[in-house]
Amino acid sequence: MMKVISANQHDRWNEIVRSFKNWDIYYLNEYAVSFQMHGDGTPFLLYFESGESRMCYVVMQNDIAYAPYFKNKIEEGKYYDWETPYGYGGPLSDDTIPEDKQRTFMDELCGYCVKNGIVSQFLRFHPLLLNHESAPVLFETRYLRDTIFISTQSPEQIMADMDSKNRNMVRKAIKNDVTIVRKPISEYQDFIPMYEETMLKDEADEYYTFHEDYFRYQSTLSDHACFFYAMKDSQPIAGAIMYYNDRFMHYHLAGTHTEYRKYSPSNLLLYEASVWASQQGISKFHLGGGLSPDDNLFGFKKQFNKNGRLPFCVGRTIFMKDAYSSLLSIRQSSDPSFDPENGRMIQYRA
Repeated sequence: MMKVISANQHDRWNEIVRSFKNWDIYYLNEYAVSFQMHGDGTPFLLYFESGESRMCYVVMQNDIAYAPYFKNKIEEGKYYDWETPYGYGGPLSDDTIPEDKQRTFMDELCGYCVKNGIVSQFLRFHPLLLNHESAPVLFETRYLRDTIFISTQSPEQIMADMDSKNRNMVRKAIKNDVTIVRKPISEYQDFIPMYEETMLKDEADEYYTFHEDYFRYQSTLSDHACFFYAMKDSQPIAGAIMYYNDRFMHYHLAGTHTEYRKYSPSNLLLYEASVWASQQGISKFHLGGGLSPDDNLFGFKKQFNKNGRLPFCVGRTIFMKDAYSSLLSIRQSSDPSFDPENGRMIQYRA
């Protein structure tokens, strides 16, 4: 049977997530709600249980009528779509889900979605879990690009996996008296200006602007989130939010004051964070990827583990094929340059 858990069922939501041995922070209620605050939609946890088979994943629901290109072209409250929250998601399961159970879930899921006007869903799978392979009946999947992880089995392993240039950058930061401190996630005030400065320098999309309410709400994740700050002359010069549980750590948001980049503070910060993870018994530190394959951001992360590539895959399910086609037609009629055969997984969102 499939159940749809709403965000206000906080305890039930997290109880389900934590009951899976491979759970991660991206599935927690607080994480999903933080992106609801960011404007990413209404979060739900989908939970399926049949016999010994169980599965759950998180989606954010959005009214398609609010998208700029559908404004005043379709009525509000008619069509919705789902996507996993920013970061990584997809199905959590105890074991491989038998095909007949997948089909049972698919039947229930489609019935729910058609009844409630959910046209499609878009999923970002979890590279450390490789869960794009776990339920092929449910999702049409596609490889997008690689991400990088650091094996944090030991400090010696961390250093050995780094390339020689990166080791030199770490030594350079130390030589220039850069130090690293770990602070609670509630101590965000020093982080905001360096993060905003970095986004401005990188000409990042407006989506990557996070308001103070978002950072304040991160304190609800205090058992699983912290800051690492790079310090010089007693001043914070770079910082990053890290998420973690007993198995994995994740590099979330990061920023550096431009004038201090010459000291390579981010190289030292990620190295020291890796060592801290190792000391906590965490086995993998996931850095993520770039904004596009093999861009500069990916190149920076790749320096930390020459053997650390993991595939990042995305997926989709179309629940209402006629409505999906109608949305493509509406976009094309209002924008002759729109290509309905574009390469996006949810093509009407391109």
